[in-house]
Amino acid sequence: MNNSVFKEKFSTEEAILLAGMIHQAYQLFETGTLSLPRGFRLRHIIRALAGVEEPEEEVFGFIAESAEDIVVTFRGTRTFKDNESDQDLYQVPYPYVRDAGFTHRGFTCIYSSTRNELIRELNRLSTGKRVLIAGHSLGGSLAVLAALDIEVNTRFKDPIVYTYGSPRTGDPLFASFFSQTVQNSIRIVNIHDIIPTLPARVYPPPFVKDGLYYRHVNRKYPVSFQLNSLPVRNHEIVCYFHNLSMQNPDYTRALCAGSPGFCPDTAMCVPFIGGCSGEIP
Repeated sequence: MNNSVFKEKFSTEEAILLAGMIHQAYQLFETGTLSLPRGFRLRHIIRALAGVEEPEEEVFGFIAESAEDIVVTFRGTRTFKDNESDQDLYQVPYPYVRDAGFTHRGFTCIYSSTRNELIRELNRLSTGKRVLIAGHSLGGSLAVLAALDIEVNTRFKDPIVYTYGSPRTGDPLFASFFSQTVQNSIRIVNIHDIIPTLPARVYPPPFVKDGLYYRHVNRKYPVSFQLNSLPVRNHEIVCYFHNLSMQNPDYTRALCAGSPGFCPDTAMCVPFIGGCSGEIP
């Protein structure tokens, strides 16, 4: 895909809407509440098992539907169990497409624990609608795993995929296979966000006998926001939303005004400018 075609496929409206949807996935996990944009209704809550030795069920996202679109949304890391899965970076064969390479074991186990139910619920919906799949951080990798599965194993073709601050998901074969198969995939990356640098590209022997190799899927869409001494904010989905909203403020204002409670509070995403906050007594 050349750059001109890629730019045509990228939509600030889709990117802003889906960043807001991911924010709502976090809200659903943290508070049990959900505010969807006007015209959407909840069709399924995605629950999956996180953790390694003693996995626990958590809410990871949802499926929502409008008259035109189906949106599948995944949140990122929030718990100790999530972090255990993040650190489980050994690789396993991607389970749902033959000869599609190897993927991160922790991410794959989370997705596999919810996969059958997710596909079953998705298959109940109309194939005449667009499918948009979105995820942030760990959820970005879950979105990648789901998108290839949906493209190959369901009647829904050409899913539109947006990830935000996603880590690497699989080995070079998987990344190549995904990028050739899922054509409408956009990987939004804050250049100051550390999470997309993980896992490392190479873990040489003796980490495992033959080493581990990771690559990103296509296509990268860089953004830039640097929030001073608070690097965790360089990764927050709220701040991705804030940065993207500045690229299309008219759409963002209309979206937020028409859907009360949907858009996040982005006050935390404004860089601190000023002198020292105090002095040693």
